[in-house]
Amino acid sequence: MKLFTFVLAAALCTPAFAQISGSANRNAPEIKQSITTGGATISLDYKSVVWGNTPAMAMDKDKGAETRGMINELAKTKPLGTLTSSVDVTCGDLKLAAGEYKVSFTIDDKATWMINFTGKDDKVASMKLPLNDSNEESKQLLLCLYAGDNKTAGVYVSFGKKMGFLSFAPAKAGK
Repeated sequence: MKLFTFVLAAALCTPAFAQISGSANRNAPEIKQSITTGGATISLDYKSVVWGNTPAMAMDKDKGAETRGMINELAKTKPLGTLTSSVDVTCGDLKLAAGEYKVSFTIDDKATWMINFTGKDDKVASMKLPLNDSNEESKQLLLCLYAGDNKTAGVYVSFGKKMGFLSFAPAKAGK
């Protein structure tokens, strides 16, 4: 199995409502992207939603509990998209078996953004979304899948004034 790095950049490209909700997102663009290299394919399909002021409201540790609760509940019922991999991959400490995963974002009580991968068995694998401040404001969620070298791929994620990256690589046998 070739080493395949899948970088999921985490910067949500739009301030709006979490996951898929609201009239502003009824006709949100649907993006379908895939990369095949060395016999491995990764696909990322999502709706480019508008997030309005929701991320800023949710980040208020004292006043944002209700907004975080709405975001987290919508993550269960209306995820933003799907990630499909033909090979087992790792992302940080997570190991995702080959298959299809619903992708959603949640925010914990400490106002930390999390990315969630929900498999067909409804088991959720979550990890902290390493976000950085951005000089550019994204009006809609942006998840950009791109090719690296012949063994790598990446996803840039942007929303509001935040952006970040996650790295995915083929899982090594026995791990």
